[in-house]
Amino acid sequence: MAIKITPSTEAILDVLQEGRATPGYLQEQTGLSRNTVQNQLRSLLSGDCVQYVHEPTGLYELVDDPRVGDGNGI
Repeated sequence: MAIKITPSTEAILDVLQEGRATPGYLQEQTGLSRNTVQNQLRSLLSGDCVQYVHEPTGLYELVDDPRVGDGNGI
């Protein structure tokens, strides 16, 4: 699935490139709303770009950066 890269997507991907993050941490670091963060994560999950590391706490990590030209990872 192709991911539409918006400024919000870019901000979240930038944080995830630094390491694992929870939605709350992503909100804090990007200034995005909770809803925007959740929508972006849902899109990135469906595109296999991020994965849950620990689902109960919502810890995510980047596995395939969609901004990379060949789509084969970060």
